[in-house]
Amino acid sequence: MVAFAWLSGRFDHVVYRFNTTSGAVNTIKVGQEPHGLTVWPQPGRYNLGHTGNLR
Repeated sequence: MVAFAWLSGRFDHVVYRFNTTSGAVNTIKVGQEPHGLTVWPQPGRYNLGHTGNLR
């Protein structure tokens, strides 16, 4: 199973995606100064993370 971690590069105008299995890093260009990220659970899956109860 592949897992990802995300980090906003606020002053670089990018978001970084880290593959926690392989250590690979992807850079995604976004708008000016991303301040944070929101994780939304996928429908039909269990989510034990701290993303809030959206139902």
